[in-house]
Amino acid sequence: MRTLMLIASVAMTVSGVFCIANGSAAFLTVAFIVGIVYLVMGATEILVGIRAEFDLSENAVSITKDGIIMLILGFVIISGMITDDTTAQMVFATWLVIEGVLSFTTGRIDIMHITGDERLTLGITFLMLIAGIYMFFNVKLFNFHVTSLVGIALILLGLRRFIQSFKVEYNRPSFITGNEEKLEEALAEEKRALAKAKEGIREQKNAQRRIQKIREDIEAENDVINSAAIRRREREAQAEDGDA
Repeated sequence: MRTLMLIASVAMTVSGVFCIANGSAAFLTVAFIVGIVYLVMGATEILVGIRAEFDLSENAVSITKDGIIMLILGFVIISGMITDDTTAQMVFATWLVIEGVLSFTTGRIDIMHITGDERLTLGITFLMLIAGIYMFFNVKLFNFHVTSLVGIALILLGLRRFIQSFKVEYNRPSFITGNEEKLEEALAEEKRALAKAKEGIREQKNAQRRIQKIREDIEAENDVINSAAIRRREREAQAEDGDA
């Protein structure tokens, strides 16, 4: 499953490079290739979503949904329903923005305490959002060739899936019951559990650091309040002495 996802994501990225190389051509001239890539990627994501397992179960649902949408768009493109550059530009801009928003999670905002893979995914997500939003206003701004913009979209979509493919693990058929297979599955399960435990420890340490920082801020605020109160009492005492 992982290899299949890797191959499909590389094919999508390569098709994006091809579109950029032929950026001056109309979208209709590359529509067949783009449609084929979308069909392959959509079918792959549906298969992976059904036959693979993930650290988080909702990933499989998300990949399956992406695959269904890509499969539909692939049929639309390859059937010649998208013939002009403006329509292609709007379709890919919309898809980039939607996927960018759905890919974004608040847990990745703290870039100082996330893994390198998560930082890379976050960077690609931001690029998808920026590219998608720009494509809506391309005619009013730099007016780049639409085929080149479609190529950039395909590269970003392919890179996101390339990174995502490393989270895929094959779900073995139920008839495989040999001891070696069972041992391999148990070791893989132990590895996943250890990774989750490490992640839990990391999150606990992050929470402890935040708690310590909040406590320090509270103590600093109390010191300021106490200092202000002491100065106020001193002024009041000096005023009383002056009156006496």
